[in-house]
Amino acid sequence: MQLTCFFALALASALSALRVQAISAEATWFTGGDTQGACGHLIQDSEFVTNAGFAHVNNPLGSGSYPHAFRNDEGLRLFCSGNAWFEWPILTGGTTYSGGSPGADRVIFNTAGTYCAVVTHTGAPTTNGFVSCLND
Repeated sequence: MQLTCFFALALASALSALRVQAISAEATWFTGGDTQGACGHLIQDSEFVTNAGFAHVNNPLGSGSYPHAFRNDEGLRLFCSGNAWFEWPILTGGTTYSGGSPGADRVIFNTAGTYCAVVTHTGAPTTNGFVSCLND
């Protein structure tokens, strides 16, 4: 009987953890601050935008030829491996970049199409510099 109760508690705990992960996936992942970029993108948007950017690696869009190389001159923390990255505009509301003004925010991904970070020009200390989005 005690063993059955133990397994029931373990199962309930595991299901509770899964529920927390599901809630987190729906929450805003990137939020702005005064010293870090003013971002406000959903995790679903960053995943979708990463895939859209990777699909255009060999067919860049706009006058800025996005996606283009991201050098990480600022030494920002990236959540992927490798030493070659691309930047692609991430627009508000999950709108897909199709040319024109790219806005201030970018999703960064590596040559394998793996998400690395969301960064922004907003609040950067140098012209065309980047800062990480808070909570990224």
